[in-house]
Amino acid sequence: MSPAKPATLGDVAKLAGVSVPTASRILNGGVRGTQTGSADLRLRVEEAAATLGYSVSTAAQAIKGGRARSVALLVSDIDDFGSATMISGVMHAAEKRGMSVAVRATGDDSKREIEVLRHFRGERHRAVVLATSRTTDPSREAALDEELRLLRAQGARIVLVGDSALDYPSVTVDSRTPAARLAAELVRHGHRRFAVVSGPADQITARDRAHGFLAGLAAMGVAVPEQRVVHAAFSRDGGYAAVDLLGKHIHDLDVIAAGSDAMAVGVIARLRELGISSPGDIEVSGFDHVPMLSDVLPGFSTVEVPLEAFGEAALHLAVDEDGAASGGVSLPASLIVHGVRVDVAPD
Repeated sequence: MSPAKPATLGDVAKLAGVSVPTASRILNGGVRGTQTGSADLRLRVEEAAATLGYSVSTAAQAIKGGRARSVALLVSDIDDFGSATMISGVMHAAEKRGMSVAVRATGDDSKREIEVLRHFRGERHRAVVLATSRTTDPSREAALDEELRLLRAQGARIVLVGDSALDYPSVTVDSRTPAARLAAELVRHGHRRFAVVSGPADQITARDRAHGFLAGLAAMGVAVPEQRVVHAAFSRDGGYAAVDLLGKHIHDLDVIAAGSDAMAVGVIARLRELGISSPGDIEVSGFDHVPMLSDVLPGFSTVEVPLEAFGEAALHLAVDEDGAASGGVSLPASLIVHGVRVDVAPD
């Protein structure tokens, strides 16, 4: 082949000794049999494509079939520990299916969220996975639902990650029960003076985690004064800022329960600046379980959400035929207290 002339599908078919339609079906994911004949056929075509440097044009697929072999993924913050792990799960699952993923972040801005969804309509993705924070604001959720309905009418499957009042297939986890159990376990370890650092009050996930933790404390006979429950951005910087919102109460605490591991990192960073050690002076707990944190925060207490499995399950709902027939998936959480995994079954 001349360097100036890209290989064509016909070239691949000729080298592999198959018809052009057969080569097309294989390279576009249409031949996935497990019998030896199908496997050998696929191998011949893929090796021919690799030899010739041929790659499938996703743009051409979208023009020909009306939809690209790609999935759009919308998250609130691409730098967040939890989001990064979930994105990894989506991308690994997409790669197994020969698909690509377009990731966009909203910065938790409702206007940006709508703007990106409108762009997705023009990009003609096979599916849209929405992993942004859902809220109790009816006007925001109604505007979002309108955009999602337009995408669905265009042929894209819609999948949500996390609890929501919107009527689409979703991947969820029970946040309240493990949060309550974490609170109870910390009380059993001798703690009595708590503060809760939560995400924004109108975010469903933040609300459920905070309410679960407070309910767990109440069941153990521990009350938390209203001024010791503060709200900030669901991020490392939010946790950092929340310490200052607690003000003078900082010096009368055993535990600061953060709404996410990222918030917990921000809390610990600010406490360190104030000359307060953790867990020596104040224990800080989290939620999500980012594995790398156990390397720098030994004995850290948190709730492990299977974030990578979230991504894999979302892709299953979004692109697999048996997934499309499902109304959703609920995944289990695990409790980790002082670095040790604990059963989260109800008492």
